[in-house]
Amino acid sequence: MRAQRATELSTEIHNEEEEHMGTTEHGEYTPDITQLGTAPSPGWLTSQSAAAVRTAEGPAFDAAEYRARLNELRSRMSRLPLDAMLVFRPSSVEYLCGYHTAETAPQPLLVTPSDTHLYIPDLEVGRALASSLVGNIHFCGYADALRGLELFLEHAASVLPQNARVGVETGHASTPPRALDILRGHGLVPVQPDYLVERARLVLSAAELRLVEEAAVLTQRGVEAGVAASGESAATDSSVAAAIAAALYTEADSPSAWGPVVATGRRGGIPHSSWVGRPLGSGPTFIEFAGTRARYHAPVMRTVVREGALGAADQRLAELARTAVAAVLETAADGVPASHVAIQAGKALGPLPVDVMFHQLFGYPVGLAHKPHWMDGAPFYITPDNHESLVSGMVFHIPGSFRSFGTSGVGLSQTFLVEERGTRVLTHGPAEIIEV
Repeated sequence: MRAQRATELSTEIHNEEEEHMGTTEHGEYTPDITQLGTAPSPGWLTSQSAAAVRTAEGPAFDAAEYRARLNELRSRMSRLPLDAMLVFRPSSVEYLCGYHTAETAPQPLLVTPSDTHLYIPDLEVGRALASSLVGNIHFCGYADALRGLELFLEHAASVLPQNARVGVETGHASTPPRALDILRGHGLVPVQPDYLVERARLVLSAAELRLVEEAAVLTQRGVEAGVAASGESAATDSSVAAAIAAALYTEADSPSAWGPVVATGRRGGIPHSSWVGRPLGSGPTFIEFAGTRARYHAPVMRTVVREGALGAADQRLAELARTAVAAVLETAADGVPASHVAIQAGKALGPLPVDVMFHQLFGYPVGLAHKPHWMDGAPFYITPDNHESLVSGMVFHIPGSFRSFGTSGVGLSQTFLVEERGTRVLTHGPAEIIEV
């Protein structure tokens, strides 16, 4: 392997992370950029072009926010102990340094006690310059990056001591299994860190919470658009989904990781069915989606009914959904075990009718997420078997979806914030059936 500086970019590697981050609002600085492999240096990458690209976008938060996140991670690393953390999950990479892109090839971030190293294909150099606050950017040819991780991980090993303990999350599909063998081949010791980054992400900062609140405003616009589209005489599940998507994206700065889901009639009784161009039925139409701000999500489930009130069976589903949402909101608070919230909600529901499907999941954390879903973090669920306590600053979605299997489905939900003495709903409007 050969690591060469990209043309005309010759900043020195600094010893402290703070030296890489400037003092302006977005931490203006010039990252150290190196090219891995033997390909010729790209003529398009110069100090002037790099500086211009850096002004095109900017990260979602200021340098102090990212510095605080890295300091927290390093504190957790020292307690394990770990000599470094190699992060593959795209949303966690963004959380730590701001980098995000539509490219799905593995692009890990190496965090050491004093520096950060981002590994990317050459086509992503612009995205890294435009969106990230990272100390070092290392790139190789696009084809090389798609074929393997050898160049990336060989360089990572070169900046770490022999036998270094490197945290690598293996519970997410973004981590290539062979990465562990490559690290071991370079004399490093991979360690399962138990969602070290993702556990820190469970508690949102004030700046993150503001983005979820802004996302919730867009979510409500989607609700209103979906309801209006449902009232059209020729409405289909697809036309409703299109109206929701248009409302979510017209003023958005990022796409949702999932949805919108629209399932009408009998297909509403088949979990995770969505729009297929069918006219809306006379019973409930289930919709689920999330508005976003900088990829922070605020999901909701809502149910729309045309041509009169619900029948008795669907009214039963709606009452179960309302009960589940209310029970969680009334019980959750800082210091309350997740299991206690789930058990109390289960008691409020009582024994379910034999024909009713419910997943027994009373909440999952949401916030920053990348595709394929907004459930993109530590598996911290509000279920009877999770005895860990809720903490102020956690944000959850309550998926109150109940179905008569293959017959119909009702979903009502809210996204809420855990506070010291209770909860605060962040999404807008009541979790009620909407008649059009």
